[in-house]
Amino acid sequence: MMLYKKILAPVCLFAFAVDSATAAPRVPEELTDNGLIYCTHASGFSFNPQTADAGTSMNVVTEQIYNKLFEISNMAAEPIPVLAQSYSLSPDGKVITIHLRRGIKFHQTDWFKPTRDFNADDVVFSLNRVLGYETYLPTLEQTSVSYKNPQYRIFHEQAKKVRFPYFESIKLNQKIESVKAINPHTVEITLFKPDASILSHLASQYAIIFSQEYAVQLNADDNLVQLDTLPVGTGPYKVKNYFRNQYVRLEKNEDYWKKEAKIHDILIDLSADRTGRLVKFFNGECQISSYPEVSQLGLLKENDERYYMKSVEGMNLAYLAFNFQKAAIQDPALRHAISQAINRKRIIKTIYHNTATVANNIIPNISWASSVNTPDFEHDFMPLKAKQVLQDKKLSLTMWVINEEQVYNPAPLKMAELIKSDLANAGVDVNIRPVTRTFLIEQLHNKSEDYDMILTGWLGGNLDPDSFMRPILSCSTSNEITNLSNWCNEHFDNIMDSALDSSNQQIRSEAYNQAQELILSELPIIPIANVKRVLVANGRVQNIEMTPFGTLNFSTLSLRKGHK
Repeated sequence: MMLYKKILAPVCLFAFAVDSATAAPRVPEELTDNGLIYCTHASGFSFNPQTADAGTSMNVVTEQIYNKLFEISNMAAEPIPVLAQSYSLSPDGKVITIHLRRGIKFHQTDWFKPTRDFNADDVVFSLNRVLGYETYLPTLEQTSVSYKNPQYRIFHEQAKKVRFPYFESIKLNQKIESVKAINPHTVEITLFKPDASILSHLASQYAIIFSQEYAVQLNADDNLVQLDTLPVGTGPYKVKNYFRNQYVRLEKNEDYWKKEAKIHDILIDLSADRTGRLVKFFNGECQISSYPEVSQLGLLKENDERYYMKSVEGMNLAYLAFNFQKAAIQDPALRHAISQAINRKRIIKTIYHNTATVANNIIPNISWASSVNTPDFEHDFMPLKAKQVLQDKKLSLTMWVINEEQVYNPAPLKMAELIKSDLANAGVDVNIRPVTRTFLIEQLHNKSEDYDMILTGWLGGNLDPDSFMRPILSCSTSNEITNLSNWCNEHFDNIMDSALDSSNQQIRSEAYNQAQELILSELPIIPIANVKRVLVANGRVQNIEMTPFGTLNFSTLSLRKGHK
């Protein structure tokens, strides 16, 4: 017995130590009592949206920490200046001169103390970094003790290892020729040719501005990776601490240059899934819950002042892509018949519980280019007509499914099963294969992707159709993670390019809708759903303004006094 006790004691202590090391710290009581807790998901979380996968869900955190040169407001086509004070365009449309705001301060944190205000160097650094230009950081002297080679070579090699998926998908380095500082408060962006979409790209959720001074400091310590893990921005909140996949604690930036935030502490809870987030919300463990389990929204009682639901039309599209590298898929009659066999209204009801609409076009209705004159997608559910074309072909097709919960598809495998059932009724055998995004990227890199169809989707970073349609359907993105149909149509590319030559919104809209009609005629993808961005909030939370991209500005929120 004594020996048993001696053996047991160290085992118990070890178990306690492991449990203590892996358990998430408790939420501080002062935050629970006086702050706001926002429940969301950890999928794709990053403190640097520039490196996040294009078209995947961006977490709300970075919108609080950073600012951009421009932003989209009130669904307008024209971005409004933020860190930019104003801008002008040269007569030939190739030079954008941006005048910057003055007196904007970067965060003071435990890991960085700025010595100067925001200026043109920060813009040049931030843009040149995503463009992949090797001059985005200054070099050290050749005689540097720390480096045998010029420093820019070292970090240029490191930069090659970092990807910026959104900017790569829109080929930003083929649009912008150079970015340079004219003076401390003026930046000049030179384009290869006129491009009416540039300001919208600079207003996207990916186009945040870093501190160049912070980057240089990290660079000198051979620690540039910290730029993406311990953030420093100019936004209304700064990071207090972070526990991986559990929570991020933000505190108010006392030096914020715009209107002061009303709530001092914000905790972003990353720990729960859709169902768990709603449970936490009803238990009072968070005041806002994003992306709730839509099948459970019926639990919200009407006219109950304790909570409310907020929703907005989203700039997104769930779709089924055909792989044009497969011989069978080359037949347009086959693609159209498959489209007619799919009951998209059933998908909307079963998967989204009516928090989405059937996508009858490629461009979401929330976009300024969505036109009431564009004919709706003609291939609604026509099972008998589809069966006449498909039943004698004895087709056996492989459908890959990116098995990750996304805004545009909360239940990918379930949706795939519905599509499989519909196609079986039309005489087509479908083999479903769940894959991870990492596996898919590897297969694309090796050119070994073996699917006939793939269930996927796209999230827009702004309201401009160029950054919505070009990444997923242009020739320049064939064989990449964004264009999973591997479709290439020069006529489509020419139409898209012509839309960038004019700054006239009506002319651009007409061009994009012409491109859209071509897509719906050729059918490289079958549009399925446009999904609403939904959250539920405690009745005490006021002034929630949600964008079509799922973000909201915490600095505008306030808490109504009264019961919790």
